[in-house]
Amino acid sequence: MNYSGPEGEGSFRVTLRLASPVRYQIQAADPVGRALWGVDVTSEQGVWLDNRNKLTCSFQGAFDVSGIPLGPFPLLSLPSLLLGRVPAEPAEGTEPERRGREVDYEDETGRRWVAEMAEDGTVDGWNLRDGREGDAPSVWFMRRDNWAYLSDRSRGVQVRWREVLRENLAREPEPLIRPSGYREGSCRDLYAPRTGP
Repeated sequence: MNYSGPEGEGSFRVTLRLASPVRYQIQAADPVGRALWGVDVTSEQGVWLDNRNKLTCSFQGAFDVSGIPLGPFPLLSLPSLLLGRVPAEPAEGTEPERRGREVDYEDETGRRWVAEMAEDGTVDGWNLRDGREGDAPSVWFMRRDNWAYLSDRSRGVQVRWREVLRENLAREPEPLIRPSGYREGSCRDLYAPRTGP
């Protein structure tokens, strides 16, 4: 996975352990294998571990750690993001509008999603708009040459990745446990806001 944003550029390896749509772990490591961070989710509750800074927090509902780009997204949508699916469902009681290969709908919060579908039913790309007609996409996803791209224009962040290995889990992942010596706090307050250039 490659990252480019206001903090600079870098690459890291991400492992998604998806036991079910409501139970998963995501762990990131640097190119030489040192643990960077991890997220452990069961239903709509999660644990965040920042291994580099020895910080941890628990959270519910939305993944909104201020030191991590491309949030907030609902916790249960993170595997969808990594797997290239649209990370939100149409609002209850509504039907998506279909135009050729495009599917257009609003989610429960009024955000507008437009997805481009491949002939086999997989998602080739999608974009998120704030809901106002004519707005440029604020977040977009696309596939090109075996790579996936996710870009958040409002934060100036782009992430690029490709799937290297896929295999079935033998069992559900063990919960992430806060190691001794890690500081615990509010996820929103773990990272001081950046000021200046």
